[in-house]
Amino acid sequence: MKNEGLYFFSTKLTKKFRKKHRLFGVLCDLPFTLKKRFSFFLLPSSLFILLSCNPTKYVPQNEYLLNSYEIRIDNKDVNKEQLKSYVRQKPNKKIVGAKFHLWLYNSSKLDKTNGWNRWLRKNGEEPVIWQKNLTKTSVEQLNLFFINKGYYFANISDTVILKKKKADVKYNIKTGWPYTVSKITYSIPDTSIARLILSDTIHSQMKPGMLFDRDIMRQECKRIETNLKNKGYYSFAADYISFSADTDNLNRKTSLELIVKPHTEKTSDNQVVEAPYPVYYIRSLKVNANLDMQNMKEAANLQKTVSDTLKHEGISMIIPQYFPVKASTIKSATFIIPDSIYRISNMNRTYQHLNGLRNFQLITHEFTEVQGQTGLPVRELDCAINLLPFTRQGYNWELEGTNSEGNLGGGVRLIYHNKSLFRHAEFFDLKLRALVETVSSDQFRTKTEYEAEAILNIPKFFLPVRSQYFTQKYNPKTTFSMLYNYQQYPEYYVRTVFSTSFGYNWRGSDVITHVVKPLDIYFVQLPYLNKNFEDKLNRYPYMKNSYQSHMVVSSSYTLVKDMRLVNRDNNAFFIRTNFEMAGLLLDAAYRLSGQTKQPENAYEMFGNAFSQFVKGDVDLRYYFTINDNNRMVSRIFAGAGLPYGNSKKVVTNDEGISKTTVAMPFEKKYYAGGANSMRGWRLRSLGPGSFKDTTSLKISYPNNTGDIKLEANLEYRFKLVWVMEGALFTDVGNVWDSYRDNDRPGANFSFDRFYREIALSGGFGFRFDFTYVMIRADLGMKLRDPSGSGRWSFASKPDSNKRWDDFCVSIGIGYPFF
Repeated sequence: MKNEGLYFFSTKLTKKFRKKHRLFGVLCDLPFTLKKRFSFFLLPSSLFILLSCNPTKYVPQNEYLLNSYEIRIDNKDVNKEQLKSYVRQKPNKKIVGAKFHLWLYNSSKLDKTNGWNRWLRKNGEEPVIWQKNLTKTSVEQLNLFFINKGYYFANISDTVILKKKKADVKYNIKTGWPYTVSKITYSIPDTSIARLILSDTIHSQMKPGMLFDRDIMRQECKRIETNLKNKGYYSFAADYISFSADTDNLNRKTSLELIVKPHTEKTSDNQVVEAPYPVYYIRSLKVNANLDMQNMKEAANLQKTVSDTLKHEGISMIIPQYFPVKASTIKSATFIIPDSIYRISNMNRTYQHLNGLRNFQLITHEFTEVQGQTGLPVRELDCAINLLPFTRQGYNWELEGTNSEGNLGGGVRLIYHNKSLFRHAEFFDLKLRALVETVSSDQFRTKTEYEAEAILNIPKFFLPVRSQYFTQKYNPKTTFSMLYNYQQYPEYYVRTVFSTSFGYNWRGSDVITHVVKPLDIYFVQLPYLNKNFEDKLNRYPYMKNSYQSHMVVSSSYTLVKDMRLVNRDNNAFFIRTNFEMAGLLLDAAYRLSGQTKQPENAYEMFGNAFSQFVKGDVDLRYYFTINDNNRMVSRIFAGAGLPYGNSKKVVTNDEGISKTTVAMPFEKKYYAGGANSMRGWRLRSLGPGSFKDTTSLKISYPNNTGDIKLEANLEYRFKLVWVMEGALFTDVGNVWDSYRDNDRPGANFSFDRFYREIALSGGFGFRFDFTYVMIRADLGMKLRDPSGSGRWSFASKPDSNKRWDDFCVSIGIGYPFF
């Protein structure tokens, strides 16, 4: 009845559009049994057509709505997306091809001032009225762009089609032949400057044969300035560089001359004379950590302390007695050294490293030229660095929303943080939390969780060997962590987790981060199993293996490259690769000690069998901004784990039948489904492979995991009104076991059939961006379910009551694969 009502509403809504939209009329005239299958899509189609109605409702008489614009260009070497920024008037924004915000505005009544109509106008968008002068301005701006790029004879015109109160604008561009640079020469009177510039031309973007591109010429000026400022030329600026061009109009060739303006100074008798550009050295460095303390409420605890001036390795430091960071730590983060040549790179590195200590809310620096040095080829600078610290320690508590693997919950968290525990900028956090989470199931179930976690970040490599050079270059951090977690799920189990680890992370560049964990220890204990749950586990050895006490001792390496950190237009790649290896060292220690084990038993430590496996995965994402209102995000994930050695276990079921299972630890396996994966399925309810689990245990507590995972996602995100955003998405993928299990046919990965076991889902969702938290709700629909023989969701079902099993609602926090 629900489906029939939905069908009736959608067809009634679209009845008057049948003649205008012939294809839609054909869909509506399909047989009723087939239309029921498409009712999920008929309503969105109806709404789409509704949004397209009467967009010119509030367009004044003799005016035209700017309906569209198009750029036509005959040169494939020019990026059309780059040209769009020079168009001065653009149509109303669209969502999935419909002008939703214009429809909102047109839905209001302009003569009404009540709250509803004001809301419609505020969140909607006024019609963009085509203006001829803005079209002409766009042509002029495009022409200037092409002149800057060397296309001096580009022909740019506009064509405007006016029809039914709508204007469609086309910009027609014929670039013609560009001017190119045939030769580059240099005119640099200062021989010292000339030697440095000419020796570094290999890094220049200016090459013979390039377009006569003024943007590249400006970039070259900035590059030369930075290069010289790294060689001591503090006073040099890009404005001192100019270009002279000798053009051959017949061949459209340009001889380019780069000219560096001579340095001039006034003598004591006010004569202006030429002189070499001076080279600057650092005479002194003063670090002032007493920056207006009396006026800073944040530093009230330091007002009564005594400020001392001390010398530390040639640096003068004005530091209060109980300043949170010691002088030696500030010195190690400072690369401006007295008696050294001035380099702008050292100034930037100093700021980055001081900021990386996370103890200062304000960092400033200033250079002052020593007086009385006029006419000297070598001069000196005094440098002052001013620091205003954060409060060293604090406490806070907060209500917390969680989305643990797709399970929504909430709780209370108490946090103590100390930004400099031992006064060397060691960042210490102690977190205590208690929470309640709902668990994906056919019935409403909850679990309670209590957790204590301590994390200590040290701003250097904590190694038994000296690592000063590496620390200064890459600003690494050493992290120690310890966690205890208690989970109580009365219907199933009580589970405790203790973990401890230490590792290093550092920046290889502006976009690359390395994370190395030499040691990561993970203890899992299950002191309680519900009797009914344990009886079910005894019947299914593959499930029983996931609910046994175990231990994982692993090492891992992670590489992250995030181009969003440098790409301001937000069109960027993100890639994360991870490799993990567990149990190798412990296994080697047992073998070297001469201990042996029986085939049916495993090596143990502290009474727990430890796992052995290798695991690696790649997460690749691409973020594409269509415009301010629309964005596309795509993602590909591939991962595989191979359990071996001590991960082979003999499990006996309740019938006394023994079976050898080979599996990775439960928490290290891959899964699909839930709020952040295949959104047409509940958490851990998809896969593995084409295996169809019909057990009652699976229905009440889905636990489908695998050693291998392939997944791809595509999501289109768009802004709606207020804090609301919308999304359309599709997900494909599955998980598989790495070993064959006769009790679960189709669960293992096989090259000759895995492509037939790929699941497909799609759907739409809403996001609510409250600045500090993003809450989302997604409705996913199974389009192809590979379990059993595999079927499409539109295929007939023997039980019509299970039609709604193809749908899944997921509640999450934050964007999926952000």
